[in-house]
Formats: sequence, C-alpha cells, structure tokens
Amino acid sequence: MRADAEANRERVLDAAAEVFVEHGIEAPFNLIAERAGVGKGTLYRHFIDREALMQGLADRLQRRYAEIAEAAESAATGWDGLAIYLDGVTAMYFDTPWVVVSRARARRVASTNGRAEQDFRVVLERAWAEGSLRSDVDLTDLAFVTSALGGLARLPEPLRSVIVGRMRGILFDGLRAEGSPRPPLGGKPLDLEQFRGYLAEQVGETSGQ
Repeated sequence: MRADAEANRERVLDAAAEVFVEHGIEAPFNLIAERAGVGKGTLYRHFIDREALMQGLADRLQRRYAEIAEAAESAATGWDGLAIYLDGVTAMYFDTPWVVVSRARARRVASTNGRAEQDFRVVLERAWAEGSLRSDVDLTDLAFVTSALGGLARLPEPLRSVIVGRMRGILFDGLRAEGSPRPPLGGKPLDLEQFRGYLAEQVGETSGQ
C-alpha cells in the first residue's frame, strides 16, 4: 500500500473511533469521511462496509494487546508482569472508548478467540509461583480489576489522574500476597471540597442544569 493510501486508512480508523463514541456504532459513513478529511469513495476503497471498518479497529486493538502480553511475559518478576498486564489492559479502556460504546458488536469483532485468557494465565501462574500474588485470586477477579479502573475513564481531569492512581494502589494492595511490601499510594487524596464540587457537578448534569 502506498504511503498516502496507508495514511488515509489510518485517518479513517482514527475518525471512526471518535465518531462511534460520539454518535454510536451505526453512525453514517459520511460523518466518518468528513472527520477523516477524505471522500466517501476513499473510505469505501479501504473499508467496504461497517463490519470491515470494525475489523480494522479490532486489528489495532489486537496488535496493542499482543504488545502488552509480550511485555508482561518478559518482565523481570511475576508481579511486574501482572502489573504490566493490568495497567496495559486498563489503559485500553481509556484509549479505545469505542469498544465500550459499541458494546457487544465491537467485543465480538475484537475477540482474541481465547488468546487473552491463555496469555493472562501464564502471567498469573508466574506470580503465584513466586508468592507475590495471593493464592485465592483468580483470573476472573483480575478481569474486574481492569474493568473497575477502566470505568473511571469518564471522570474529568484533574480528578481522573488523582483517583485512578490511588484506586490502582488500593486494588493492587488487595492482590498482594500476605507479607508482600505495600508501597505508598502516591499523590494526595481529593480534599473534601474537591469531592463536594464533583458531586455537585454530577447532580447538575443529572437534573439537566
């Protein structure tokens, strides 16, 4: 593929990810083409239909996932590998919100066909073997750790960075085997006024104010 054609393809994928978040997965293709700065003909040359476009986004997701899994498996310790895996997957919630918005259809297209479970099990078994991960924690528990942290992606900044960092520390401490060192959570918690301000904003949004 020529460099300019490849650049157009990547612009279309970037635009599709944004438009799907804003307008849903059934958003008209003309919105995607306009956002990408290309004609509809160019869009259709790269992606013949919506399913092909979804697959293009899924391929990106799977490549990123493969990089995370490789880094986790080559980490110095089992705990380091576990942290790399959890942090990497959590970051995907923040960086690829189209997956959340498009729900079941996107998850089906972006499926790793069992590879994620296999790779994650390797990381878990190494952490269990070295005694850094508590023995009663299993793969399904850790899947919800990333979901819990990823669910904070909708928080506005600067609250998000503060809360995500501290919640990560609290959740990770719950995973550590007994006797493992627990580093400081890092950063300062929200003060009461910040917290009240955030709650007031949420009430205003809910009531339409």
